[in-house]
Amino acid sequence: MGLAVAVLGAGAYGTALAQAAAHAGHRVRLWSIEAPVLAEIAAQRRNSAYLPGVRLHRRVRPCAEMAEAVQGAALVLVAVPSRVVREVVRRAAPLLRPGQAVANAAKGLEEATGLRMSQVLEQELPEELREAIATVGGPAIAREMARRRPTALVAAARDPEVAALVRTCLENAWVRVGLSRDVIGVEISATLKNAYAIALGLCDGLGLGANVKATVASLCLAEMAETVVCLGGRRDTAFGLAGLGDLLATGYSPHSRNRTLGEKLGRGEDWQAFLASNTVEGPPAVEGCLRLARALGLHLPVLEALHSLLFEGAEPRPTLRALLERASLPA
Repeated sequence: MGLAVAVLGAGAYGTALAQAAAHAGHRVRLWSIEAPVLAEIAAQRRNSAYLPGVRLHRRVRPCAEMAEAVQGAALVLVAVPSRVVREVVRRAAPLLRPGQAVANAAKGLEEATGLRMSQVLEQELPEELREAIATVGGPAIAREMARRRPTALVAAARDPEVAALVRTCLENAWVRVGLSRDVIGVEISATLKNAYAIALGLCDGLGLGANVKATVASLCLAEMAETVVCLGGRRDTAFGLAGLGDLLATGYSPHSRNRTLGEKLGRGEDWQAFLASNTVEGPPAVEGCLRLARALGLHLPVLEALHSLLFEGAEPRPTLRALLERASLPA
């Protein structure tokens, strides 16, 4: 029969995670506030608003009521944008019981507080559930994972048994899940890759070629590793699935919204209109991570350049040229 798994959020990533869990043999309840999305899943086994062309497994059951979705679930996956994680978890908290685990799949910091998502969960969940918190990272372009393309994720938790539960719920014939105790490293890497994907898209938009993009990617990875270590994570996490892996997927995929934002910026297109009509985690990640970096006394030239482009009106080509001329090269 498998386990009961709840997924809160029926966007592209949440639906892809639900698809993975269903194909792993579990009974999945997919919750959303979007009634048309739930109705289409119930009637046609499709979520054309977020994952067009994908037929969902029969074990994915849409739920309009959060209480129904989380009741008896071994694992509750929170797969909503980082800006609403606190609101969703606060709503779910009274419905949860001891023995359930909660895993965050959002990749970002809370804008108002600068907290990582697991820290938000710790504040909102009952005390008896705070050791059963995990985070999910890694290169997971939703439309690829939902179409059964080979995908590797990482589940991080202080308690190895909680991370192992996430693996049990998601691992199937095409999804593998690595385990980690480095919650800080996974979350900071996952957040920064959204920011740095904008820089890689900028290289595409300016038409600067593979050499420049590879150089910028190397600078981004060096900054990511330094930040992770200074915040208490492990350097090797930045070079694993949650860091380098996710940076490559997000920074090179044509389906990445963060990369597309950077590309539009480089081409001189209306990137602000794109930002207004899409959920893009990169810009708030730039602000949040730069605040953390400055508090630690870190000098992160790529992040500073992104901030000047997104929030200070800097011009793309001279900004990138200055970065390439002045930044220390990670030899």
